[in-house]
Amino acid sequence: MSHHHHGVGNLLGNDAPCVLLLGRPNSGKSSVYNRLTGADAKVGNFPGVTVDILSADLTLPTSRQPVRVLDLPGVYSLDVTLDPGTDEGVARTFLDRVIAEKTRAVLVQVLDASQLAAGLALTRELLARPLPLLVVLTQRDVLAAEGRSLSVKPLQAALGVPVVAINAHDPAARGTLLVALAEVLAGDATPGPRMPPEWDAQSLAEGAVRDVAVVSAEALRNRARTDQLDRVLLHPVVGPVIFLALMVGLFAAVYSVAGPVSSALDVGVQSLGALLARPLGRGLLGSFVTDGLLGGAGTVLAFLPQIVILTAAMELLDASGYLARGAFLLDGALRPFGLGGRAFVPMLTAHACAVPAIAATRILRDPRERLTVILVLPLLTCSARIPTYGLVLGAFFGGRPVLQAVLFVALYLVGVLAAVVVSLVLRHSATRGRRLPLVLEMPAFRSPDPRAVARACFVAGKRFVRDVGTVILACGAVLWVLLHVPSPGAPVDSHPTDASAMERSVGAAIGRALEPVTRPLGFDWRINVGLLGSFGARELMVGTLGVISGIEDADEHPESLATRLRTAQDGHGGRRYDARTGVALLVFFVFACQCMSTLAAIRRETRSWRWVVFVTVYTYALAWVAAFVASRAAGLLGL
Repeated sequence: MSHHHHGVGNLLGNDAPCVLLLGRPNSGKSSVYNRLTGADAKVGNFPGVTVDILSADLTLPTSRQPVRVLDLPGVYSLDVTLDPGTDEGVARTFLDRVIAEKTRAVLVQVLDASQLAAGLALTRELLARPLPLLVVLTQRDVLAAEGRSLSVKPLQAALGVPVVAINAHDPAARGTLLVALAEVLAGDATPGPRMPPEWDAQSLAEGAVRDVAVVSAEALRNRARTDQLDRVLLHPVVGPVIFLALMVGLFAAVYSVAGPVSSALDVGVQSLGALLARPLGRGLLGSFVTDGLLGGAGTVLAFLPQIVILTAAMELLDASGYLARGAFLLDGALRPFGLGGRAFVPMLTAHACAVPAIAATRILRDPRERLTVILVLPLLTCSARIPTYGLVLGAFFGGRPVLQAVLFVALYLVGVLAAVVVSLVLRHSATRGRRLPLVLEMPAFRSPDPRAVARACFVAGKRFVRDVGTVILACGAVLWVLLHVPSPGAPVDSHPTDASAMERSVGAAIGRALEPVTRPLGFDWRINVGLLGSFGARELMVGTLGVISGIEDADEHPESLATRLRTAQDGHGGRRYDARTGVALLVFFVFACQCMSTLAAIRRETRSWRWVVFVTVYTYALAWVAAFVASRAAGLLGL
């Protein structure tokens, strides 16, 4: 079996007929695809499409005919949404192209037999398309466990197309599917435009799925178990508590695993840097490779464990049927802010790091809600801001532990409040549009397929390194140039130190050019260069300020840097920075999207630079205004 990466053209390329798998999310479509193509099917990426279309080639056993199987994104309806960036938009655009180009194709709708009536609306839409259709019913095992039987004949008669029922976890299902596909392809009479027959989905579903008179004891136990679990998990008081506890546990896992792994990777990157420094020397080239490129690569690798853990957790929560319940519980609380219950998951994760959180927005079905959440995630306080908060609080509020604690908690709350307010504003302006209602079937609890989870993690990790990694590396290189290459008009220094070299760099020149804008906030060019440096990763603020202040390894000894900042004098013997500067800097850091990795992730998920520019502009404007107000307020309070 061969697999390819495809551009749009050759995804449909060769003469082999295409088999297009369509179905509602969670209908078991991926399981059917995995069963058909074997577990090693590769991803075929569409350029310019947010959603991946999986594709694989296989040969039908009876006719030896090659076919290409394409797994299209999950859709609820093909006739409602037109936004080409959404899952449904992608599936629909693709289908329209197949029809327009008269490609030989068979539609295969995967229908969850335990939610039959809900899926039949899509069947009617597919029947209106001029392509042969095969309906595959899955979750037959779930039905059997619930003591219900499925009869395919009444469905086949009503729909007028072949219908097969399978259990996708059973290896024998592959043979059944291949035979059915071969028959549909052999029939080969591509129907003209046809009127879908009239039927009542509810009564049709009731006709096909009957309660068997004898319900097995095991089925009763299963049903009772789901009911018992739901009585607890959907309880108005206990339910949200359990959900929050689970989410905090997930958040802690991302946090606690990512920390040590990132530190280990950091050590690895540094020792690699030390190895390379020998042949390259300590000159500009050596520094560029070790600090600029390896530093950027380290940032990419540091995010990888977080992305993988989160993807695994999301897949497990979703496949087990719990995520639907959690979303249902929180929907009421988040609805007034224009967000649905599922938005809670990425928003909580963003407190560890916005990059995996932006990837986690894929669980949001409503494209506009997803965009809103992506645009507000940078406002939530991530763990990378903590070293900067610590440094600034230590420098300007040292010896006042209560005030430090209050300010620290306030910074988190301000971030959450800002995210909520901005999402309200965005829902009424930039991402305005029809709200998708919360359509949730409470699926039966089921055990997730470990292979599917592993594959999802692998795909997510690969995609992250490919799409976000390239941007981070490029930005890392640019930042290095800004902070290390001397600006053209700078005087030559016969005994350069790191600090004097940075003072003469292009970055310092930019820092001085920004002073008129940042002076009202109490920032001078040094803080501006620190802000520039921290754009590579927010933690770099401490290191960059350390270099400018002439303190080596400021990261390890922030207290000496805090003292230096506190006692720094301007040219007139006065203090260079006061507590108002500290307050302004803290507030600025809450709002400004000081992180190229986040912007790279936004570019990756929205596939457009427009939203990257939008986030940069609105967060910096907000940061400047808020820092200005905070600095004035601090002055009035006598800080």
